[in-house]
Amino acid sequence: MKKNFALIGPRGVGKSKISRKLSKITGMPVISTDMIAVYEIGGISIPEFIQKNAGNWESFRDLEFRILEKLQNSNGIILDCGGGILFDLDTKGKEIPSPRKTNLLKSFCTVFGLSRSTEILVEKIQNDPTRPPLSALTSYKSILETRLPYYEAASDYYMQIDDLKVEEICDRILQKIEY
Repeated sequence: MKKNFALIGPRGVGKSKISRKLSKITGMPVISTDMIAVYEIGGISIPEFIQKNAGNWESFRDLEFRILEKLQNSNGIILDCGGGILFDLDTKGKEIPSPRKTNLLKSFCTVFGLSRSTEILVEKIQNDPTRPPLSALTSYKSILETRLPYYEAASDYYMQIDDLKVEEICDRILQKIEY
């Protein structure tokens, strides 16, 4: 088992809350790819960055890759990954799976995929100004339908967590990493 582990899944699934609880239990530091990104882009929020770049996600997706490159030699971290960490954009600006980011993440982390029902996720992120807009053209539900199989495929362990409390989720993860 790798010394680091990462939490992946759609926005609103609870990765940040779960990673913070895991950190309290294990003493391992949490590193958030989104927080590093905010630092790297000069302290502005991700929604502001996307807006300033005319809705262009390509530079943000490249930044995520550079963040993973910087973290690949880490030892003993909990990585709280942004919802789009497994994705890039094609030449037309359409979101596609990112083998470069997925392979790099898996090379230094045991990956835990987290999933909740679409209804729960939509309710959690609706009208949340701290989250970047996904797309004016694409609904969150359709983005979820596209992304979910990739979250599952990239995961070493994939968990449906609808009916679980944070403590129960943490217990399940810790059993897998033999903490």
